Amino acid sequence: MMEKGLRIIFAGGGTGGHVYPALAVAEAFAARHDRFEALFTGTRAGLEAKVVPEAGHRIVFISSRGVRGRGFTGKIGTMFRLAAGIVESSVIIARFKPDLVFGSGGYASAATVMAAAILGRRIVIQEQNSVPGLANRVLARRAERVYIGFKEAAVRFGGRKGVVFTGNPLRRGIARIAGPGARSPESRREARRIFGLSGDKPVLLVFGGSQGARTLNRAAAGYLLSDERVQGIIQTGRKDFAEMKSLLEPAGARVFLAEYISNIDSAYMAADAALARSGALSCAELTAVGLPCVLVPYPFSADDHQAGNAGALVGAGGAVMISDRDLDENSLGRALAGMIHDPSALSRMGESLRTLHVGDSAEIIARDIEDLLGIPGRSGRDAGRTEACGRVEGTCDAR
Repeated sequence: MMEKGLRIIFAGGGTGGHVYPALAVAEAFAARHDRFEALFTGTRAGLEAKVVPEAGHRIVFISSRGVRGRGFTGKIGTMFRLAAGIVESSVIIARFKPDLVFGSGGYASAATVMAAAILGRRIVIQEQNSVPGLANRVLARRAERVYIGFKEAAVRFGGRKGVVFTGNPLRRGIARIAGPGARSPESRREARRIFGLSGDKPVLLVFGGSQGARTLNRAAAGYLLSDERVQGIIQTGRKDFAEMKSLLEPAGARVFLAEYISNIDSAYMAADAALARSGALSCAELTAVGLPCVLVPYPFSADDHQAGNAGALVGAGGAVMISDRDLDENSLGRALAGMIHDPSALSRMGESLRTLHVGDSAEIIARDIEDLLGIPGRSGRDAGRTEACGRVEGTCDAR
């Protein structure tokens, strides 16, 4: 008997933290179902416009934009765009006829999930951060499941049933190097050769998201120039690349610079420690690969959620947090002094981070959605794996 085709709309975007987890879940479904079809909705201005087609999925663009930080007139304009987006999404849903709508957060998800609720479609959402975003807090009341990346997020949903702790789904390249045995000395030396670095000096990886972060870049430049024993891999962002290249010219081949690092899995493999913002995606990847880190929360993140994300890693013993206003080469040097030249400290911190990682998050979510829909996944793929949460009452640890 031919398997019934499975269709899911993935709604969300704006940043990698909202897009990549949804792509990971779509990949899990594609591996589990021969007749699976994904359709993404998002905006032309978001990262999804680039990375979703590159991943081989179809995307349809709708009208949407954020509400925060806008004056009265801006908020009125946003409401009109949201209304237009709901109408556009309703047409998309009616034509595509999905079995389920998956909301991955961000303002780009709101219109499609609202349209799904109006049309009586089944809805689940995924919240990546320790402090849930406004869109997901509002939309959670219409969802059958709320999959959370941080346990701390559960209380923000007010004890709502159907909240499941799954961890954050990871990009395929990151999942490949997750786990305690993946970053072997041989693989790390090979990764360092990719970036033209020596195999015997410690490496600091610096990234402030896809656009870079000037505060992190400048602090890292000062630190790397002051400690010749340390090498660097820095994702500068487009705006800071020329300045950073000039600043770090005296370091020569000891520092690799790029506007954007597409092979970030290799960078993780090469590094001994990281300096990063604390977006949900960055934190999930750092815990997965067990990379000790100095985290500098973006000071203007909604509800200060990046500080909450960083706090979870600090509490586990795998990270140090520095506020954006306090970060400079000296504070960075003090934070790294106790780790980057101490292999035993790096090992302890890495193991502490891995305790926060949930393996197979995308698979856990996919299996739970299959349970909701009453459809089987590909036979044999679940052998030996822990069951997801089944029927969830309140919150649940899915490990």
